[in-house]
Amino acid sequence: MKRKIGILAEKLSHSLSPVIHKHWDNLYETNFIYKKFEIKKELLEKFFNDYRKNNTFSGFNITIPYKEICMTHCDKISSSAKKIGSVNLIYKKNKIIYGDNTDVIGFSKCYNSLKIEKPKTVLVVGAGGAARAVLYFLNKKNIVNIDVFAPSLKRKVGLETCFNFKNFINKSTKLRNKYDLIINASSAGMVGKSSLNRNIINLVKSSKSVIDIVYNPIITDLLKKADLENKNYIGGLTMLVEQAKPSFERWTGKKIIIDQDLYKKIERYI
Repeated sequence: MKRKIGILAEKLSHSLSPVIHKHWDNLYETNFIYKKFEIKKELLEKFFNDYRKNNTFSGFNITIPYKEICMTHCDKISSSAKKIGSVNLIYKKNKIIYGDNTDVIGFSKCYNSLKIEKPKTVLVVGAGGAARAVLYFLNKKNIVNIDVFAPSLKRKVGLETCFNFKNFINKSTKLRNKYDLIINASSAGMVGKSSLNRNIINLVKSSKSVIDIVYNPIITDLLKKADLENKNYIGGLTMLVEQAKPSFERWTGKKIIIDQDLYKKIERYI
């Protein structure tokens, strides 16, 4: 019987994860079935209980908006996921459910590929699960001169207790005039979501480097501005693929090499 892997969220209409994992399944002949699980919040506990009992269900990824709440359904959580405060990878051993976070791995690949000098000032847009992974990585790099921008102050206290940063800002008019590195770690600018704040896009001109974790569209308004201003930049497609790699390796036991054919295949679906 084929084993099952997949992705869990409230809605998954724009998910490209099936394309990635089916590509690897065919390439490495792992013989897995990949499924999308759109589950309402009140049914999460039942979903996890069913997963625990199902011997043919190897694991799944988690995306917005369940990365934080699903921690409560895990028996054991990795130290990095605990610190970040969210999980996006679920697997099990002997019916014990493990939660881990591979977003930080994906983001590290984006950051390192830019080959930038250690930034003196950083703007992180967003305060959710992905932003927490970004802050975790930056703090590991001893980067603390960070401003976090989010329209709502409700996540401020949660971030302050876990990460080092200078300011939590909820009005774009209060941002500094210049940041060495601008990181969009929110869903703003994604297809079907609200646009990224125009004041933030205008800050690109005085920046050195830009990272946007949004992958659909491939070139966001933020990245268009970075390209126009001849800045160092990278989009979310790299993070998407790189965070998926350790998940597939965990479920299948295979070592994956990321090839350009995969990126070409993903681009055809966007």
